[in-house]
Amino acid sequence: MATTISADDIRVLAQSTEPDPALALVDGEVTVVPQAELADGHLVYTKSELLTEYGEEITDVQAEVLAAGLTAQLP
Repeated sequence: MATTISADDIRVLAQSTEPDPALALVDGEVTVVPQAELADGHLVYTKSELLTEYGEEITDVQAEVLAAGLTAQLP
């Protein structure tokens, strides 16, 4: 089964209060890691990128579109 990123994954990243959170692939699963540097080469997207591209608030539609785009880029 293919790994997918959901809008919920994007929302969890957006709401994370960790210092430098990021979405990463860990054992084939998408998860939020507390620091991008902990992604160990499997970094998908950072909260910093999210804030730069979408600002403080992300709509449901934006989260869905972003999730689909990131899923399409997964190996």
